[in-house]
Amino acid sequence: MAMDFVQNLREKLAELPKEQLLDFIEIQFKNLWTLQNNYMARLDDKFGHEVALDFDNACFGRMSEVGARRIQKFLGLGDDIQSILTCLEYSVPEPGSEGEWTQVGENKAHFKVTKCNMQHARLNRGAEELPCKDALIGVMDRTFKAINPKSRITRAMAPPDKHPDDLWCELEFEIEEDNN
Repeated sequence: MAMDFVQNLREKLAELPKEQLLDFIEIQFKNLWTLQNNYMARLDDKFGHEVALDFDNACFGRMSEVGARRIQKFLGLGDDIQSILTCLEYSVPEPGSEGEWTQVGENKAHFKVTKCNMQHARLNRGAEELPCKDALIGVMDRTFKAINPKSRITRAMAPPDKHPDDLWCELEFEIEEDNN
């Protein structure tokens, strides 16, 4: 008799202790980022940065957009800045990367990455920094707009921009106020 694979996995996961379940979730994050980083590296090697970034924005951007809507629905979030930040806290982080999201006003927030695991891995294997600014803007714009279409990025910095060693990228975004 055929089984529902997802239902079977849910039943198996329900049997795990909480700490082991959290470890399993982290493994899935790592698996996703391994896929993302490998397809980016292969596209970059074969077709160059522009094609790799175009595919990243198309694929990862769409995944982030859909993921944001799913998390918004799952957590019963609204469309304000705090809801966007909460959604981002539940998004799939790249293991080994560090940074923070900060609300800096009623309708404004700031994001920064102080350690980028993907860029460090590239440098460690002798590759150049990936000029990821356009992909960052594209992916994050789609993510923010999935929660609130009035969101807009007001400032962004990422490679190829010059940056200190402890700041890989940052951006600010806001929700435009209604002027009615």
